[in-house]
Amino acid sequence: MSLIASSKRLILGAGPTGHAVARHFQDLGIQFEVADTRQSDAIKTAFEDAFPGVATYFGPLKVDYLDRFEEIVVSPGIAPDTEGLHATTSPLISDIQVFRRAWPDHQRLVAITGSNAKSTVTSLVAEILKADGQDVLVGGNLGPQALDLLADRTDSSIAVLELSSFQLERTRQLKATVATCLNMSPDHLDWHGSMIAYHQAKHRIFEGVGAIVVNGEDPLSQPLVPDQTPTIKFALQHPDFHRFGIMVVEGVDWICLGSEPWMPVADLPMAGRHMIQNAMAAFGLCHLLGVEKSTMITAAKSFQGLPHRMVELPPVRGIRCINDSKGTNVGASETAVRSVVTTGRLLLLAGGESKGADLTQWAQTVKQHCDHVYVYGRDRNRLQVTLGDQATMVDTLDEAFEEAFCRASAGDVILFSPACASFDQFDNYQKRGDHFIQLVEAHREV
Repeated sequence: MSLIASSKRLILGAGPTGHAVARHFQDLGIQFEVADTRQSDAIKTAFEDAFPGVATYFGPLKVDYLDRFEEIVVSPGIAPDTEGLHATTSPLISDIQVFRRAWPDHQRLVAITGSNAKSTVTSLVAEILKADGQDVLVGGNLGPQALDLLADRTDSSIAVLELSSFQLERTRQLKATVATCLNMSPDHLDWHGSMIAYHQAKHRIFEGVGAIVVNGEDPLSQPLVPDQTPTIKFALQHPDFHRFGIMVVEGVDWICLGSEPWMPVADLPMAGRHMIQNAMAAFGLCHLLGVEKSTMITAAKSFQGLPHRMVELPPVRGIRCINDSKGTNVGASETAVRSVVTTGRLLLLAGGESKGADLTQWAQTVKQHCDHVYVYGRDRNRLQVTLGDQATMVDTLDEAFEEAFCRASAGDVILFSPACASFDQFDNYQKRGDHFIQLVEAHREV
């Protein structure tokens, strides 16, 4: 570390994460400054209004500036290859690392990551724990900010965090009570640089972990941990010892743990293999936390899922429309395609920013299950080349929906599962999903 380093911290990133870190540092009386590579008057004004008197810097990062600080808390959106970061001698940490320092070691911490389904599983785990009478604080990547949870912490609180690869990139020794990486598929490779780097970031969730839940069908999600680490696996296969699976009981498919039946698959409020896997993962995490089986089953039966994740809208002229705007990567979209059950044709809408993902496996699944695909957005050419004659290329989501709706007839399904980020045409996947809903509703009114 530079000899001129002070006891002052730098918060790098003046967005929501930066605000949360700043509030935490102010509460602790820690001196800090804030910097952001974006030269935005709106972002600068918003931060300075919230934290008057705090020194700020906006623009390209210089190493001699970064070296002045004892450590730098880097917001998730700041890429590893940001100019200046690779050369500074100041330690780089995440807001989750700051949270871990503040979270007492004796209190339970549940950590959930994965390329897909992490928000759904996090929410289901939180609902189960609340049904069990626990004082649950849930946040992280899905919001609210992890550090903002501390204000509501009591001595009996349990934290349930959804963690992204961006957050885990600069987090060490999380020491979660129980953790899982639900699955691994190519995502954010433009940010991490390679699948290896992405994998390494995700698996930092297991550093110092007390117990783990593992996807038995996804080798990339399985961690290297000591053999004595308590482990529960899940898979869409016949159950085994300490593994959730599917078993036929009197002609009905049941979720089972080993040979013990838990609940009929049909009792889940949402259909599809993705929801079965989500329920198994949540059951595994809560089982390791000591929750009774009956409590978990009751909570799972009433769980309604998340907005923009495989939400089926009321049919229009007999055409089913499914909003999966949260399918922001190829793995999520592939799972969505496989999960649709229909006697009619399946028409897929996909497009946006593909984030450098390998489209090969996704394309194979799409070609197998979809009658046709309508691709739009920035990377529409790349998607169209991968899918060939099975795809029609248009510019916007509006055009894609119109083309699909004109082709569809009663009994068909229009699935909106983009396999891409939204930022080329929408602020986020939520607004993209809302827009899809509006397109569907507009045709209902015709």
